[in-house]
Amino acid sequence: MSSIKSVTLLNTVVENGYCVGCGACASLKNSPLEIKLNNYGMYQASLKPLVDSSNINFSLLEEVCPFSASSLNEDQISEKLYAQECNYNPKIGYYLKTFAGYVKEGEFRNKGSSGGVATWILSRLLEKKLVDYVIHIQSQSPSQNDSILFKYSISSTKEEAISGAKTRYYPVEMSEVLKIIQKQSGRYAIIGVPCFIKAVRLLMNQDEILRERIRFCIGLVCGHLKSTQFAEMFAWQLGIEPGTLEKIDFRKKLPETSASSYGVEVTGKENNQLTTKVTPPVNQIFGTNWGLGLFKYKACDYCDDITAETADLTVGDAWLPQYVQDYKGTNIVVVRNIVLAEILEEGVKSKSLYLEKISPQDVIESQNANYRHRRTGLAYRLYVAQKKGEWYPIKRVKPSKLMTASIRRRFLLRMEIAEKSHIFFQEALQHEDYSFFLEKMLPLIQFYENTYNTSLLLRAFKKLKNFLKKLNIFRYMST
Repeated sequence: MSSIKSVTLLNTVVENGYCVGCGACASLKNSPLEIKLNNYGMYQASLKPLVDSSNINFSLLEEVCPFSASSLNEDQISEKLYAQECNYNPKIGYYLKTFAGYVKEGEFRNKGSSGGVATWILSRLLEKKLVDYVIHIQSQSPSQNDSILFKYSISSTKEEAISGAKTRYYPVEMSEVLKIIQKQSGRYAIIGVPCFIKAVRLLMNQDEILRERIRFCIGLVCGHLKSTQFAEMFAWQLGIEPGTLEKIDFRKKLPETSASSYGVEVTGKENNQLTTKVTPPVNQIFGTNWGLGLFKYKACDYCDDITAETADLTVGDAWLPQYVQDYKGTNIVVVRNIVLAEILEEGVKSKSLYLEKISPQDVIESQNANYRHRRTGLAYRLYVAQKKGEWYPIKRVKPSKLMTASIRRRFLLRMEIAEKSHIFFQEALQHEDYSFFLEKMLPLIQFYENTYNTSLLLRAFKKLKNFLKKLNIFRYMST
């Protein structure tokens, strides 16, 4: 049992806060690990009680973890998969084609968070009998023994696939469904955020059964993962007490608005009565500024993959001026797999899809703020960890502090806001008072917003300084 206590994955990734709870390590045969929700509502790997260490491959635990120091990075994985057929862009990875568009047929677009392309492609794979099952996230009714609102499930029909539409800003884990794939023969497609798809690819490198059975990986453009407290926060704002939330739609489309002005719909108990409420557009309620990173996993601040570079096809929101005004939603699509590219082309010809070609730069611009945080910001976060002598995952981005003091301060405050949101929400629960959470968070958020104001003032001052220099009168001004 002494070797169990020194499992490297636990001592590095998990203990330092870089576990995303994907479940890859726990899905391995004879794994000593399991995935459990922690007190803050985030899935994390933990040691099983009473484990026999005699048949455990400890190095394999690290090789399948997307944040370990021993696993392949996104470039190394995707090069083997796509380099022969695709072009390469350092920000979006390999690509055959890049599109923006939406589904024209059926209810895919109406039921989806955006253009409905992700659910449509899963449905087409089933209809064309290219797969027997799709693995996706489904909602579930909470019970006394299981309060979780969403989990990975296996579907085998188009109708079941459509029922899994919508973005879920909620924690999930894959160990249960991965074990089913290992036992149940068939051909599978799986959809997930970048780190989850990377974990699946790492498992496929090690497991011949998974490599044979998982035929397609569909990725989602990702900002970051959220804890269960993110959902509870919305419900609490609308008068539904924590612990009584039964259903949530994080992306309720609101007619007569833009695609980015969606609402949040919650169903739960208020005064012992089941009720459903919808928030105003997200820019009018607290907690929806994605840049603040409320209830974010720490690991997400150390990820440089935004477009799921190891996926055969990636789908996200087209946050571009020419598309965002349509409240029904439009997708960006990055295709890396020839079979999936042909399915999309068939969909356009049959008028099931509307797609127009966009450039890789358009894809990048649709996620500009995300790239600043996950590339420039990541470089500084790695630098800070390096200076402190802390363990951190090796990324493709190199540690650096080459940015202004106000920008460095901004990145540090984002980390603090994310960390404190978990803590202060727990304290608010203990006080049974949502306003306690607000009172604790708002000063931090104000400090953060001031970094933008300071930056604007500095830029204005520098412009004035340069202008006055040209007039040769700056020497009379105090510096």
